[in-house]
Amino acid sequence: MKKRNLLVFSWLILLYANGVMYFLQGFLLTRREIHLKSAAFDGVSCCLESKYEKIIILIIDALRYDFLVYNNSTNKSSIPIYQNNLPVVEKLLKDNHGVLYQFVADPPTSTMQRLKGITTGSLPTFIDVGSNFASDELKEDNILSQITSSGLNITFMGDDTWLQLFPRSFQRAFPFPSFDVWDIHTVDRGVEQHLMPEMMKPDWNLLIAHCLGVDHTGHRYGPEHPVMPLKLKEMNSLIEKIVSNMNPQTLLLVMGDHGMTRSGDHGGDSPDEVNAGFFAYSPGWNIKFNTSRTTSINQVDLVPTLSVLLGIPIPYSNLGSVILDLVFPEQLWRETRPSEEHIMKIAQSYFSEALYLNTKQIWRYLETYSRDSSFPKKEFEHLSSQFDRAVHLFERLQMKQCSNSCTSDSSCCAPDEKLEEFIQAAQIFLTEAKEICRSMWARFDLTSISIGLTIFTCSLFLHANFLIESELNWMKPVKYFGIIGAFLSILVHSWSSVLTLGLSLTPVFVYLVGTMRKIRLQQLFKFAYLAPFVMAASYTSNSFVVEEPYVVHYLAQSFIWIPMFFRRQTKNRQWILRIALSLTTRLGLAFFRCREEQFPTCEAHSLHRSLNSLSGTNWIVFARVSTALVSCIAFYLLYKRYLPFDRKNLFIAMIIWCYWILQSACFLTDSDTIGLVYLPRLFYIVFIVTFCHDIYTFLFDNELGKMSNYRKKISNLVILLSTLAILLAGDGLAPGIILALANLVLFSQLFTGESNCGEMWPLYGLLSLHGFFAGGHHTSLANIPWETAFVGLSHSDSQSEWANVLPVLFVSYSTAFSMLLHAMSVPIVSLSNVTRKNKDSQMLLVNGWLHFLFFHAVRLFGCMGAAALHRRHLMVWKIFAPRLLYELLFAVYTSLGIVASLFLFQATM
Repeated sequence: MKKRNLLVFSWLILLYANGVMYFLQGFLLTRREIHLKSAAFDGVSCCLESKYEKIIILIIDALRYDFLVYNNSTNKSSIPIYQNNLPVVEKLLKDNHGVLYQFVADPPTSTMQRLKGITTGSLPTFIDVGSNFASDELKEDNILSQITSSGLNITFMGDDTWLQLFPRSFQRAFPFPSFDVWDIHTVDRGVEQHLMPEMMKPDWNLLIAHCLGVDHTGHRYGPEHPVMPLKLKEMNSLIEKIVSNMNPQTLLLVMGDHGMTRSGDHGGDSPDEVNAGFFAYSPGWNIKFNTSRTTSINQVDLVPTLSVLLGIPIPYSNLGSVILDLVFPEQLWRETRPSEEHIMKIAQSYFSEALYLNTKQIWRYLETYSRDSSFPKKEFEHLSSQFDRAVHLFERLQMKQCSNSCTSDSSCCAPDEKLEEFIQAAQIFLTEAKEICRSMWARFDLTSISIGLTIFTCSLFLHANFLIESELNWMKPVKYFGIIGAFLSILVHSWSSVLTLGLSLTPVFVYLVGTMRKIRLQQLFKFAYLAPFVMAASYTSNSFVVEEPYVVHYLAQSFIWIPMFFRRQTKNRQWILRIALSLTTRLGLAFFRCREEQFPTCEAHSLHRSLNSLSGTNWIVFARVSTALVSCIAFYLLYKRYLPFDRKNLFIAMIIWCYWILQSACFLTDSDTIGLVYLPRLFYIVFIVTFCHDIYTFLFDNELGKMSNYRKKISNLVILLSTLAILLAGDGLAPGIILALANLVLFSQLFTGESNCGEMWPLYGLLSLHGFFAGGHHTSLANIPWETAFVGLSHSDSQSEWANVLPVLFVSYSTAFSMLLHAMSVPIVSLSNVTRKNKDSQMLLVNGWLHFLFFHAVRLFGCMGAAALHRRHLMVWKIFAPRLLYELLFAVYTSLGIVASLFLFQATM
């Protein structure tokens, strides 16, 4: 029996992993980096005469466009709290020395990917979002490496992510830790401290200052919190100081790398997330030509524009277009300007040169990329003809004399219509090249996707076969061959798709054919098998995905109550338990979180924020902490009533309570203390020691064969693991997690002795999903709980070797804990009235694990199918792909929980 269990789950998990791996290989898009560098002597991307002695780039992280726009409404109450806090921008715009744009980012809108975009000019792919924690040195050609190669100097201060990406690019650097998203002052204070002294020094050409206060304020409080205008006013004062110390040969660029949602998050592609602000100012020149109607620019366009302004080569992999408003020739920017006709001719001549360099650089990149990668032939030929036309038009202009000597006489310039014709042709080429590359890097490998779906479909049939328990003795060798074939298929997936399918699926077909004659047709249509397919089908609708928490809640309540109307006799205990389970499930709705798409009909609440990220009166502290403490006590009484409870867990709970109380004290006194770091660390130490002790008792200190002993140990381990999730969630969401635990206890009592009940396992799976949503989560990138990454970690920890491992572990654990909890709790449910080990008890337990894994495997299949079906859908990267990634995380933690509890069962029993 032990070998059978291990063989079954090993084979299934390997097959599912095989199918997922192939699917992701074809679905998640990647871009090949080219590590060639542009050079001043290559005759392609260089160079015009530099227009500025110094350029200052002030990046205000998460500076949304509407933060910069001045609201002139006479109704002051209608003005959002985050507007009109940067009056210096409006003042400079009125002086005709500045220009304001929407600075449109390419998703994903995480800081790491945005910094890569505004320094290399390249486009990101969806898979890049995973590198936001781990920041390796940027190898691709970029604007900073071109500046240093040209003998110019860069000074940096602010977010230390820059130093990780560009460790050798700065003459002087003053990095500050960006590790803690709740720290709204450290980085900004450091920038303010060093900015003015560095500006006064003569030895820099580019000065970069990256402030994080606005972004961290959004994460901690949200954009509509009273702290946000205070932080924006700090930025306003900083801009005023910079402007007052600038000379006419200096350019200031103020920009955001991305925006933020109404909840203060970012990462997706909603308008609030991609529309950052961009403000350019120079005291000596009129930056923007009066007839220009440009209102928005792409972030990648900054790279070629800076290259032209500084007179350096455009980075090799750039796909941005020169922002013509910012690259006027010097003589046209002075206060004293010649006639309008003269301005237009000289401006167009200069634009033509800038666009010609830009065009040649991008065409060289496309040629290089197409040699080693599959570039669509038709699109490449189209771009080639567009490029040839642009080059032909430029050569006809014969503008060399015009560009070098036409400072006051426009007669030597080419005719207006020829200049305009070339400019239009170049801009068409640049725009189409960028869009073709964007669509090319959104090109899916349908072969890999099909192989993945085929393997996964066959795996589901095999899984359903195991659920029906139709097995012949001679099938055991087939399982061994199946495990070996699935493992080898993963290793040789790059060789041949035919070989991959053969290794993976041949044993599956042999097993299915050998057992099919024992399967009755009606067995395939049990409600327990069909229910998850109905839910999987709903993932093809973006509306269902957005409203999924309420769909799950509705289905859970239906599974709780509808079966009662089909039973002839029902005990009072059944009614009481179902009422209690229905009530705790209903209370979980209070902790559901809103998605960006649900505003304004869904109002965000403060429960998903910790106390030290709120504002308000003392009653908020009392209400929040009292609710958290009362919920803990109520759960303790419930758990103790029905299941064995280890008193060691009370000490761990006391540490969490002390942590919440200390947070409350800091909130009331508006202060901070080192205890907010060391109390969680004490918790981690006690947690690890207790966890190791529990595992030891499983392995070496057990009463063999006693189910009550096994259930007791599993119960204590589940409670211990829950305490970590409660600590990471914070006092606001702790009651939501405790409600999920209460649901588990009530569920185990409700189905005591009814392990084969038709609605049992679908309801159990739904409750695991309900626990995820009741924990304050949602399946969108903007709702990733980044704040959990830093519980108990300080700034100094950001330099340690665990700086990336622990945050990733904390975020993933906090997100998928409900799946781990329910996977490991299957023995508590299945063996609720079993006292001794026997064949029937083992079958009950294995059957429970198989049903739970089947429920989540079917839903994962639905997410994969929906993502493949809607791969060209407008919402694929906003809704369907994130839903798939969350489901993959659920699958990992579900499998981990099943394997762990199976291993402990084998060791104990």
